[in-house]
Amino acid sequence: MDKKKKIALITGICVASLLLIYTLLGFFGLPYAIKNIAPKYLKDYNATLFVSDAKFNPFTFELNATNAELNTTSPLFSTKQIDLKLKPFSIFKKLVEIDIFRLDEPKVKIARDKKANFNFSNFISDDNATSEDNSTSSVNFALNNAKIIKGSFSYSDQNLTKPFNVSFDDINYELSSLNTKKNSAGSHIFDSNSSLAHKIDLNGDIKLNPLKIEGNVSIKDFSIKPVAISFIDNDTLNLKNAIINLKINYALKADENATGINLKDGFLNVKGLSLDEGANELSLGELELPKFDLVSKIADKTEAALNLSAINLNDISFKNAITASVKSLNLSDISLLANLNEKSELNATAKLKSIGANALKIDEADRNLANLKDINASNLNLNLANNKTALTLEKIALNGINAPLSKSANANVASAGVTNTSFTIDGNKSLASLDELNVKNIELKAKNKDIASIADVGVKSISFDLLKMALGVENISINRAKFSSELSENGLSAVNELGFGEQSAKATKAAKHTKKVEKKAENKSASKSKENEFKFDIKNISVNNADIALTHLFEGEKIAHKFDNLFVKVVNLSSDFSKSFDAKVAMKSSQKLNLDVDSKIKIEPLDVSAKIKLNDTNLPKYFAYAKPFLEASLASGQMSADAQLHYAKDIKADAKVSIKDIRLNGKKAEKLIAFKSLDLEKISFAKNDLAISGVSLNSPFIKAHLSKERKFNLSQIVKEDKNKAKTEAKPESKKAASKKDDELKFSVKNFSLKNGEVDFSDASLFMPFATTISKLNGKLTDIDKKRPSSGEFQGVVGKNGFAQITAKLFPFELKQNTDIKLDFKDIDLTDITPYSGQFVGYKIKKGKLNLNLNYSVADSKLNGSNFINFDSLTLGEKVDSKDAVNLPLSLAISILSDQNNQINIDLPVEGNLDDPDFKYGGVIWAAVKKLFADITLAPFRFLGNALGLGSKDLSSIDFLAGSSELISSEAPKIADFIKLTGSKPKMKLSITPTYSKLDESFYKNKKLDQKINQIIASSGKDYIAVLNELVPNLKDRNEKALREEALKGIEVDKAKLIELANERANAVKEALIKAGLEAGRININDATSSEPKQNTYTSVLMGVAN
Repeated sequence: MDKKKKIALITGICVASLLLIYTLLGFFGLPYAIKNIAPKYLKDYNATLFVSDAKFNPFTFELNATNAELNTTSPLFSTKQIDLKLKPFSIFKKLVEIDIFRLDEPKVKIARDKKANFNFSNFISDDNATSEDNSTSSVNFALNNAKIIKGSFSYSDQNLTKPFNVSFDDINYELSSLNTKKNSAGSHIFDSNSSLAHKIDLNGDIKLNPLKIEGNVSIKDFSIKPVAISFIDNDTLNLKNAIINLKINYALKADENATGINLKDGFLNVKGLSLDEGANELSLGELELPKFDLVSKIADKTEAALNLSAINLNDISFKNAITASVKSLNLSDISLLANLNEKSELNATAKLKSIGANALKIDEADRNLANLKDINASNLNLNLANNKTALTLEKIALNGINAPLSKSANANVASAGVTNTSFTIDGNKSLASLDELNVKNIELKAKNKDIASIADVGVKSISFDLLKMALGVENISINRAKFSSELSENGLSAVNELGFGEQSAKATKAAKHTKKVEKKAENKSASKSKENEFKFDIKNISVNNADIALTHLFEGEKIAHKFDNLFVKVVNLSSDFSKSFDAKVAMKSSQKLNLDVDSKIKIEPLDVSAKIKLNDTNLPKYFAYAKPFLEASLASGQMSADAQLHYAKDIKADAKVSIKDIRLNGKKAEKLIAFKSLDLEKISFAKNDLAISGVSLNSPFIKAHLSKERKFNLSQIVKEDKNKAKTEAKPESKKAASKKDDELKFSVKNFSLKNGEVDFSDASLFMPFATTISKLNGKLTDIDKKRPSSGEFQGVVGKNGFAQITAKLFPFELKQNTDIKLDFKDIDLTDITPYSGQFVGYKIKKGKLNLNLNYSVADSKLNGSNFINFDSLTLGEKVDSKDAVNLPLSLAISILSDQNNQINIDLPVEGNLDDPDFKYGGVIWAAVKKLFADITLAPFRFLGNALGLGSKDLSSIDFLAGSSELISSEAPKIADFIKLTGSKPKMKLSITPTYSKLDESFYKNKKLDQKINQIIASSGKDYIAVLNELVPNLKDRNEKALREEALKGIEVDKAKLIELANERANAVKEALIKAGLEAGRININDATSSEPKQNTYTSVLMGVAN
């Protein structure tokens, strides 16, 4: 055998041997090592490896192992089958290439115990750490295809707050074309089911140079609850639940110049999100981003663009002390564009086409605070560039706003809209503005009743400088505002019905807290400059066509007030209170009240100027305030006023007032008080000085009536206060005397009265009485403390009677200096027949009355003269009246009437006005009683004084005892009686015959002397002896004593005495007749006894016949 053959044979045998060895090692050695040697090696790591079967084909380089399990402290890895196929010859191309790597039903179980040890930590030690090698290998790696079929992965962590367990099942993953030589990380397809997610899918490609990762991810029903329970600390944040669905196409490209990250056709859905932190709780029914795209570039200049078709949120709720919830919130067409240049300057823009939210609700504790049906906004633009921020929003619309104010009240707004809102921050400027704010149909209700409403509120051109805290508004317009309420002693019912009292406890507590906060902040705020204070400037505020309805509950009466057609305008109102602003009010009420106010107001210092015009043609509506107190009604009346007011340190006012067509009716609609007009030409008030001039009262009327029950109608219109409390007078505390500077100075100039009328009637008399004072005119110059007032008034009494009153007085010091004169002429006395019959018992047949009354008061002393003239006073028939005063009226008339049938009486009066018992009526009545006393008790003395007869006593004519002859001293009296009767043709004389004990003694002595003379004549005895004989038993034998004893036994016939009295009366009568007095004017009364005069005379009494 040649050498070549030997070499070939040996080579063949070696190759065969090696091939055999390779084959044996391949088919049997490697499986054996896997099944037996590897488990022994892993025991050093406290791990066990079990492989049911292992196969290797050394020729195809395919490895197959079944039922492999790796366990440590717990099961770590297992698989049903492992398939591996290598391409070893690629190593010659500096490429480690695995053609196929496949795991069938692999299971990976990672666990961490309570001591934070992982079940794979045995394979990790510090000794296994390798130093970092920054060298670049020249050998590349390729994996052509890798698959995981129906794999599973689980993780369990017992070291967390709550044990965490998660598993992924049915994992299917495929990787293809991973080749570092070709700069490819391959294509990836991932698919899995999990306890966290129903489905997780990944499909992507990876290229390494340049780096390019792209693909898509899909996650279905990913639950974060298990993660939240275990990985989030419950003491801070508790994420209860959420389900996430995600679908996105991604792409990452990176080279040496830039890195680009792009997301396309992204979809995100989050359902049932619920988390809480302490007392705060947030829940979200659903969040959906139906489509979003991101294009970004990271380089020296970084750019990013994010576009979202929409952001939809449903059932959002936030709970704290305040709970807020929104049914849905939708944002559409959102775009964000941002770039960051080399200087790290950010420029960004954001756009949002529309925002919509509905069913917004805000609650506090157990009560609802606010509700919003929906809110919509459109065209939001945000721009950040060069440290400048600009935000614009075209429109905002809110609908169905409802805010419960209490359990019984709520506020509603139909809609609110804002247009062209902008916000700009630029260096030292921070400005917000909007073109228009419009709010419509604002309503305030309480207990299902409308309290207030506003048809719409419009605000135009609003700007707010945040740095300067300055608000500017061009125009605020409030249209068709309405307010209605009842007003009582408890205040406005509308306010009470709002039920704010229910919050009083909370408000008090909040107020206390606020006080503390304010106190702490006080020192800080004190140091702030006025530049940081809030400022405002509003050009125009207008209230148009407002309507205020108030029903005033007053003393049981419901009084309705209507202030409608009300317009208010305020111009140039600002926080600079040193600048004035204009305010105008105009109203034409349906209740016939017209009001115009034009004012200029400055707040600091307060300065107000106003022009006011008022016209009210329906004054009767205000009379309802008098109804509880007056039994009357105001049938008509109107008032107009023009006023100018100015207030700075003191108030000044000038006004002109006119009141017209006043008519006050009684209970039966009869006219009681009325006047055609009351004009006050000028009313001026300045610093406690009120001056009224040009007062004109035209056609005033008063009806005064006394009923049958003697009730005066004008006093009866005042109702009796049945509920008036009986209060005891309490001593007033001593008060310091007011300074004169504080006293109100009051004056009235030029008062005039035209065509006044008083209608008086009295039904309480035996026959009705009625009279009038008409055509009453007069003037009063001044009513002033500085100067006396003088006035004169004239009128017609009855049909033709005349009355005049003149006065000069100090109105405020009537007791100091007052002069009043009252003149009445030709007053028909027949008109007062009802009074004469009632009170003096006679009708008046005819007669006129003239009065001149003069009164003067100086230092509280009254001195007055009452000159009274009765012209042709003739009494009529006598009237029986229980009220009649027993006055000798006929006697008085006969005494007082002169030959011209005139009765003139001068009745002086005097008194002290400071006397608490002083009454003017009492003074007059006392004077009248004295007059009648003088007439009846001493008529001749009264007449003698009146006729100038001096102090002659004409009350009697004296006679000597037992005589009827006129003595010489009495003869002149006959002439005086003739003079008296001549001046008083109606007067009759009365003569009362009289006798006295002097006459009786005269006749007794005469009889005794006759008896003594008869005895002397018959017996011849002397006078003394006869007396002793007549009185034999008397011890005292004195002649005087004997005579007096003898007279006791003598009787005088009374007829004799009456006869003497009549003889005396006839002697007087005859003397009067002889002097010229008619016999018919002499009456002789019945004889009577009288006391002797001067123990010498018997007086026949003279008098006036009644």
